Amino acid sequence: MMLSVLVSCYQSHKRELDLAYTLAESKPDSALVFLNRINQGKLSDEDMAKYALIYYMAQDKSGLDVDNDSLIRIAYDWYGEHQDDSLYASSLYYMGKYFLLNDSMEQAKSCLEKSYSISDSLHNMNLKCLALDKLIEVEEQLAPYKALNYAKALVKMYESMPNVTIYNKVVARLKLGENFFYVDSLRRALEVEKKAYRLAIYANDNELLSSVKQNLASTFEKMREKDSCLLYARQAYDLNGNDRFSCQLMLASAYITVDSIKQAFAILDQATPKTAEDHYSVFYMQSQAAVKAQDYKTAKTFSDSACSCLQEMYRTASKAKISYYSSFLKKENERAKMQGKAEVQRWVFGLIVFLGLIIILFVLYAYWSYRKLSLARIAHEQEIFTQKQQMMEKLHQEELSHRDVQLSVMRTYLLKKIEVVEKLNSSVPNESKHIVLSDNDWTELEVFLDSVEDLFVSRLKQKHPNLSKADLRLMMLLRLKLSQKTLASIYCVSEKAIKQKLFLYKDKVGIKNEHFSLRNYIENF
Repeated sequence: MMLSVLVSCYQSHKRELDLAYTLAESKPDSALVFLNRINQGKLSDEDMAKYALIYYMAQDKSGLDVDNDSLIRIAYDWYGEHQDDSLYASSLYYMGKYFLLNDSMEQAKSCLEKSYSISDSLHNMNLKCLALDKLIEVEEQLAPYKALNYAKALVKMYESMPNVTIYNKVVARLKLGENFFYVDSLRRALEVEKKAYRLAIYANDNELLSSVKQNLASTFEKMREKDSCLLYARQAYDLNGNDRFSCQLMLASAYITVDSIKQAFAILDQATPKTAEDHYSVFYMQSQAAVKAQDYKTAKTFSDSACSCLQEMYRTASKAKISYYSSFLKKENERAKMQGKAEVQRWVFGLIVFLGLIIILFVLYAYWSYRKLSLARIAHEQEIFTQKQQMMEKLHQEELSHRDVQLSVMRTYLLKKIEVVEKLNSSVPNESKHIVLSDNDWTELEVFLDSVEDLFVSRLKQKHPNLSKADLRLMMLLRLKLSQKTLASIYCVSEKAIKQKLFLYKDKVGIKNEHFSLRNYIENF
């Protein structure tokens, strides 16, 4: 109803476009509805250029990433021939955004730098900040240190401007922190992000606060401060975990960092990826978790899935590029026919074919490079794991060998002592038999077996509390693998008596199998 009244009140196209321009700033959806009611066929070249610019601007303000230049190209071409117009800087900005969306970095940089310079001369601070913000994105890929300087300038500009929202100030500081992060200046990044965190608290915006905590978690992760990383990742997830996919990825990464692999997999299983890029991120994170858990078979499966997502992403991007360039070629063909520029047409066609081949080759190269690196990394980690296993096995064998030597020494000692006692007994036949082992000997033997045989006596007492002190001493001698003859000498009885005694002890330790002796049980206990 309101839109109908507005249309009836403004018959002049210029006034209609001025109103649409105002609406595009604050109510972009309403501006789009209003613009769709305007008859484009009746617009002059100037009005059509303004219409195209406002329409593209309203789409951008609505949150749409428009990677089609059918409208903005009209505005860009017209204002390029009328550079004195105040909207020339805006047309450069949105053309730069379009180039950025299509990965044409050098063209995006050229347009955005011009927009930044012109808006500065016009004292249009809002447009200047927008252009600078996008220039940072471009230079992050071309010249990281230049992007860092732009990010510093953006923070200063927002600090100096009145009526700037806390949200914009926080986002600018986060961007500065990210650029410190990209150049490995982690302490500076942390300092800036903490300032952003203090500002974000006053904004009362959970989504913004979640973004700040995610950045802090990422920085702490790079600094290898695992506990802080996990703390902020959890807080970010609690603030906005159900709505933001990135919160889940950050928390999963933090869990992997602190070796909480089960929790990482649980978070990743809850994730709801929507795009091929999201699926790739989940699979890649799962492969990292599997590698950390040394489950290389599962890691390879997830890596293959990630590779498939990469293929799909590049395939989709290639199709989009081919579609765009095909559309571009078609328009150029029509323009060439209208203007009689057949030669230009052939050059454009050749350029599109050449770019298409480059894109296909790049996709194939990126896929095979990633696959080769993934397989090499997994093979390297498998080799390291094998070497560790071999080293542990070697150490175990050495430990067993050392233990056997110690047991042999103790057996030899006892046999020598028995031999001496028996000689003494034989030299004095009318005297009573000597006790072969004293209480001190038994105590030392118990300590020795606990030390060498993994707490043998303590474990035996714990499992069979019904055994007496004398019973335990017999078990200790059996553990030393002493023969029945030697046992008979120690207890001053016959070998037959020892054999009967061992048979009776089977019930005490709960041996039901008649073919399994007490000696076997004790030696393998």
